[in-house]
Order: sequence, then structure tokens, then C-alpha cells
Amino acid sequence: MDAVRTGLLHAFATGRPAQAYLIVGPVRTVGSELAEWIGRQLIGDEPTIGEHAHPDMPWFKPEKKSRIISVEMMREQILPLAQQSALCGGWKVPVIVSADRLKAEAANAFLKTLEEPPPKTLFLLLADAMTDLLPTIVSRCQVLHLEGRRRLDDPWRGQLLGLLAGITSKSVLQDTARADALCAILDEMNKTAEKQVREEAKENSAVLEDKEVLDALVGARAKAWRSDLLLTLEQWMGDLVRLAASAGSPEPPRLSFPTYAEALAARAKVYPLAKLLENLTMLEQLSIQLERNIAPAQILPYWLDRFFL
Repeated sequence: MDAVRTGLLHAFATGRPAQAYLIVGPVRTVGSELAEWIGRQLIGDEPTIGEHAHPDMPWFKPEKKSRIISVEMMREQILPLAQQSALCGGWKVPVIVSADRLKAEAANAFLKTLEEPPPKTLFLLLADAMTDLLPTIVSRCQVLHLEGRRRLDDPWRGQLLGLLAGITSKSVLQDTARADALCAILDEMNKTAEKQVREEAKENSAVLEDKEVLDALVGARAKAWRSDLLLTLEQWMGDLVRLAASAGSPEPPRLSFPTYAEALAARAKVYPLAKLLENLTMLEQLSIQLERNIAPAQILPYWLDRFFL
């Protein structure tokens, strides 16, 4: 975090901040903390910044029932405010929380303003992970990766890492079996999410009786766990890239999963660096398909066959 803040201070001091920052890390903790810190650097040390109530630093969150940032919300709330001058005469710093919940139509409506924001307007986009973000949004932001990122819960984390570490060769049968294992994890996430939400809503009959609200709450929780799974897979792929890129270097790279360094090193030797880099692009495409609610059983065998793992 210190290195991130030092770089931002230099950008602010030289008058060369990015037009938008994508802050990747736990939204409720370090992500929000960094956003508030940026607001204080540009607007001033106002108590209302920490309360998310400063008029020149509005916070936009996914809509309550659907848990999305819709095109209506973008056109009726976010964009009109972005075009207004700062009420206090300085910087305006709109914050979009859970930017991975931007629907495609909302993202498209946002692109031009995001690429060419009004003077002294800095957009901050917060997301737990990059796997669910649209590439068109990411490409227009400077990405800030934070420590303390979300971690996939056990037993799913152990199951996924065991599956990945057990890969010693590729075959159609093995890839199909791995796809089935991932589908089983995702199915268990959905069941656990529904069980937890129903248990928590026992004292709130209005939630239990409103299927739309109940489904939205279950879907949001299951989606958060799915994002954690995809992030873990992204980190594993990143370790493969780091090991391949540092081949021959006297100093080993810093890995997300040092416990599995031997298994990772063995697999990193199998493929050229260019192929391992393709994994990250393919994972992004898989994430988009899952976001469109395509059944995992229909797409995971295809991608497991194509990933270089």
C-alpha cells in the first residue's frame, strides 16, 4: 500500500494523475480506505469523506435488488453528476463501488466520459478482482493492485489448489474430470449461498417472501465466491507466468502459492511464456461467459481443454 500511495502522491504533485484508477482489492476494507485517502489528497481532509457524504466525492453502489449498476443508473445518476462542476471549486472524485457489477450497456454508456473526463474529475472504480471486469473498462483505467485481496474459502480453496497441483499432463479425459470437479465446487457454492441467506433471513419474512430479493441475495453471495475462485485461478496462472519469465534468473520470483512452488515450476517448464500469458486472456473470456449465466457444465470442459496448466 505504501508504494501505491507514494506513486499516487507523485502523480498528484506533478499534476499528472490518470483519468481514472481501478482499485483492485477487498472493496469494503483496503479498497475503500485507499479511495478515501485519494479523496483527502485532492479535496482536503474533510470528515464527510470518511462518511461517504462529501458532495464532491459521491459513492455509487450496485442497486439494492438486482445488485447491478444499470444503464439507467449510469445515465440518470453517475454521468449527470460527472458533468457538473465541483461544488467546492476543486476536484470532483466519483467512486463506483463493485465496478464488476457494471452491466455491458452501462459500461458502454460510460466509456467516452471515462476516457475523456471533465476537467479536475477523477473516477475511482473499486473491484474485488479483475476477472469479472469488462476489458473496455480496464483498458481506460490505471490499475492499482492492493494487498489483502479476497481469499477463496475452504474447503473450496484446498480443493482447487489440490486439483491444480495434481496436473502433470493433459488429456481429454483428465480435462473433463477437472471440469466436473470445478462444476461440483460451483454447485456447492450455490447451495451454500442459498442455505446461508435463508438462515439469515429467518427473522425477515419480507425477504423470504420476495423471491426476487432472495434470488438476488443468493446470487450475489455465490457470485462473490465464484469471483474468489477465478481470482485463485488467475493467481495460479500468474505464478506460472512469473516462473517462466524468470527462467535462468538467480533470484526466484515471489509467488502467490510458494507452498506449491515445485509443482508450479514443473508445469512452467512445459509451455513457452507466450502460451502461459494466453491463459489470462482465456480466463477473462471464461469469466465473461459465467457472468452471462451460461451453465458451467457447458463451458468449463471447453476451457479446461484449452488452458495451459
